[in-house]
Amino acid sequence: MALPSVFLAEEVLSLPTEQRRVLAKLLLESVADDGRSEEEIRLMLRARLEDLKSGRDPGMSFEQVFGGKA
Repeated sequence: MALPSVFLAEEVLSLPTEQRRVLAKLLLESVADDGRSEEEIRLMLRARLEDLKSGRDPGMSFEQVFGGKA
């Protein structure tokens, strides 16, 4: 493991149990195969970005995404 990865692992392992559980779930979901190819995902992300830039999709506020206030 590269040195920055070791530091990251140490930081993550120092988190409270619940935060480590949530992070582990997010990491596992990030590598799960959803059946789409890299190109399909890339095209979908480009289309979503264009929708945001054009205003067709207004996006979400910080509160909608994370709940509460910043």
